[in-house]
Amino acid sequence: MDEIRAGDAVTVAPHGTIPVQAAAMTVVVAAASMFVLREMRVFAAPLLVSILLAYAIEPLVDLFMRCRLRRTASVLAAALVIAIGSVAGARAARRQATTFLDALPTTIGAIEQAMVRSEDRSTDAARPGLLDHLRRAAEDLDAALGGAPAPSDPHVRRVAAARGLDVRDLVPSWDQLLFTGTQLVAIALLTLALLLAGDRIKRKLVHAAGPDIEQRLLTAEVIREIDRGIQRYLAARVLISFIVAAATALAMWSLGVQHSLALGAIAGVLNVVPFIGPTIGVVVCAVVAFVQFHAVAATFEAGSLAALIAALEGNLVTPWLTGRAGELNTVAVFVSVLFWGWLWGLWGLLLAVPVMVSIKAAADHIEPLQPLGELLGR
Repeated sequence: MDEIRAGDAVTVAPHGTIPVQAAAMTVVVAAASMFVLREMRVFAAPLLVSILLAYAIEPLVDLFMRCRLRRTASVLAAALVIAIGSVAGARAARRQATTFLDALPTTIGAIEQAMVRSEDRSTDAARPGLLDHLRRAAEDLDAALGGAPAPSDPHVRRVAAARGLDVRDLVPSWDQLLFTGTQLVAIALLTLALLLAGDRIKRKLVHAAGPDIEQRLLTAEVIREIDRGIQRYLAARVLISFIVAAATALAMWSLGVQHSLALGAIAGVLNVVPFIGPTIGVVVCAVVAFVQFHAVAATFEAGSLAALIAALEGNLVTPWLTGRAGELNTVAVFVSVLFWGWLWGLWGLLLAVPVMVSIKAAADHIEPLQPLGELLGR
């Protein structure tokens, strides 16, 4: 062996070069993946919603098949039952809305009387209150933006109508309604097609895994684990909605609020949508209480009880039950809801836990992904 002569330069590869390159490549791939997923939400989200609906309706189809109906007839019978239930629910919601609109003039009168009493109290006070400051600030801002000049006397009422919140801005445009309607129709048709196909698509996925028998067995096992995980998640979701409905109905009944059963059913159905649904349920309970009692105290009690039930459900019941059903830890459930909600909006909130359940089921059986499955697991 030749000896290294003095003065020869020795090049030593710096330590950590490969890990830095691998980390940079991982970051780039992750960013590119999130970008692709965000751009694919128009296609991927309705597809995954259709798959989730197919899983949810499959037990009803199996029930009809046990009655010795062919699968096609069972799927059509299940679709008919769901359509009848939807129409009945829409009619019940319409009756509740009609009752609310009938009581709306009385409610508006109560609100106006409360505002008059508040203004009288603020006029008698030694110094203007918070509402006066806000009104004066709004007048000054309107004058600065080119509106009518603010009155010099703070007690002078302005007759000109001030520009406020335009309700028309909250109404979706025809393009948005058409796009949403097209998505809903596509979801319904795709769900029907998946139910009619049954297990044929799963068998094709197993055959597409390749000629290797081990690969086919692994694919079949992953599909079975995903099936079990999503079915357990849906069962937990139904149980959570039932708990919220029962607790809300009991709370409203204890306060003497009318239509407590209907309010419980509304809260249970809205609970399917994380964050947004429970918030709407709390608002509905508070509004119904105010329409009935015309009192701030009763409204506050109804809204507070509904908010307490929603908080307990969102922070204790749902993470615990969905985590046990999907074998996910509580942190993974919270992070997945936040991540997919940011990525896909409302669709992401609905699909967050089922997607992570599927990812964990696949990671547990694929050796390179097993650390991810361990990270998501309980």
